[in-house]
Amino acid sequence: MATDFKSLKKASGSSSLAGVQNALEKLATPSSKPQDDDRMWRPEVDKAGNGYAVIRFLPAPAGEDVPFVRLFDHAFKGPGGWLIDGCLTSVGEKCPVCEHNSALWNTGTNEHQEIVRSQKRKLSFISNVYIVKDPAHPENEGKVMLFKYGKKIFDKLNAAMNPEFEDESPLNPFDLWAGANFKLKIRKVEGYRNYDKSEFDEPAPLLDDDDDMEAVWKSQHTLAELVAADKFK
Repeated sequence: MATDFKSLKKASGSSSLAGVQNALEKLATPSSKPQDDDRMWRPEVDKAGNGYAVIRFLPAPAGEDVPFVRLFDHAFKGPGGWLIDGCLTSVGEKCPVCEHNSALWNTGTNEHQEIVRSQKRKLSFISNVYIVKDPAHPENEGKVMLFKYGKKIFDKLNAAMNPEFEDESPLNPFDLWAGANFKLKIRKVEGYRNYDKSEFDEPAPLLDDDDDMEAVWKSQHTLAELVAADKFK
């Protein structure tokens, strides 16, 4: 956990990568849904469903251990209307919706299992990112914002840190000095957003000057509050 910029730079490289890798191991199995606010960045797509942006994932904020939070939430329409809320499993508590789903699934009937599929929890992650390039909204460039993303992008982060082949070097995408910009490429495939073509650029410091990077790091939004117990019903 870095509490000042000097200690963050000292930990840059293999030691900071190891810390993030350990956090990933704890999430071997895939936490709620933050309130909508202007801190959240959402990539925009055109009429064809295509979009492009360049972002940089940032280290853990000052005083926090991990550069992302894992969230689960429920969003479905039941007999009494819509339920859109965070899942208590995000904070390690029992969720009445999940328990109800388990009971329905265990009946073994197709009808009940279809209901479970429609109201199961959904996984997402949130990180601080620096907006390098946002063609749809250039006013966002140079800002630090929160980015909510799914398992597909998280898998790309994980793959960068844990490469499969001997000729590939581990990359910590959350490192200000040894990380790399992430080219977010969005396509519409079979009616859904697809991120398969997204990729990391070559490793390089985020900015040329340490003072500028320190200002970026200090301007990050807290992640811990997104999974505070009072955020869940």
